[in-house]
Amino acid sequence: MKSSFFLSKRFALIALSMSVFAWSVFSSATALAAELTTADYRYLPTSEVKQLQVNDQEVPALLRPWLGKKKHGLAIIVPDFSNRADAPGAANFLRHQLNYAGWATLALTPASVSQPPYFATQADEIAKAGQQSNTQVAAQETPDYSEEQLVKIQQQQQDFMLNSMSQLDSLGKDFSGKRMIIAFGESANLVTELLNAKRLPPPNMLVVINPYSDIDSVNKLLAEKITALNVPVLDLQSKDGSSESLATQQQRLTLAPENAPTRYSQQILALDLSLQVSWENTFNLIKGFSARINKAYPNG
Repeated sequence: MKSSFFLSKRFALIALSMSVFAWSVFSSATALAAELTTADYRYLPTSEVKQLQVNDQEVPALLRPWLGKKKHGLAIIVPDFSNRADAPGAANFLRHQLNYAGWATLALTPASVSQPPYFATQADEIAKAGQQSNTQVAAQETPDYSEEQLVKIQQQQQDFMLNSMSQLDSLGKDFSGKRMIIAFGESANLVTELLNAKRLPPPNMLVVINPYSDIDSVNKLLAEKITALNVPVLDLQSKDGSSESLATQQQRLTLAPENAPTRYSQQILALDLSLQVSWENTFNLIKGFSARINKAYPNG
């Protein structure tokens, strides 16, 4: 009996520890900004590194001025979820190259993807008789989140983006002209959602690169929401984009308004976005798109 008592007590303590660990992981996972400070960007010129105040946190943003005679405005670059503001690859390439095409660039720290919470049994539940609480079919994969958790996470991501965007006027005040948003992956879906709901002031032009949502029900509505925007949209899709973005590519093109090149334009990148030659192609497509919109709307 004595050994049985200590064994059950030990299991209870383990379960309690797991529960505390589970809550700690879930709480930290829902923090939407990477824990980065200006020290993490010390390899950059100090003039580039700015700080936004988001949810009582200091969140880095990277600002570079336009270079040369052309001065079109400010390009706001939002990397895919959980990346740094200077996300390697196409995002960081554009952050530097657009300056020579007449655009100041402001790269934001994007929202992050929360990790699935750990599931643990409360210590005082161990000794109780089992009760069926899971009605899920055995062959189905256990969902990472409940519907309530998904709604909460989505709201946190939207709030994070809105809080960041609300501070851009002060950061970009020295760069008059048009505003262009360039968003990647899930960040592109998030920006689209906010613009569609009229919660975000519309930019003069929007570039979405491999847009998608990891939530199937949201992803299915993405094409309709992108093509319904009254903002000039350049939609770039690479062959190595996520399966979710590839799944909606044709629908995005089909639903696009006809004979409206200044409303929506879709381009398929010939090569994977992981290749530098594709970054250069992306830059040239954005440069051509912005020139077309500037010509069509010189004062707007």
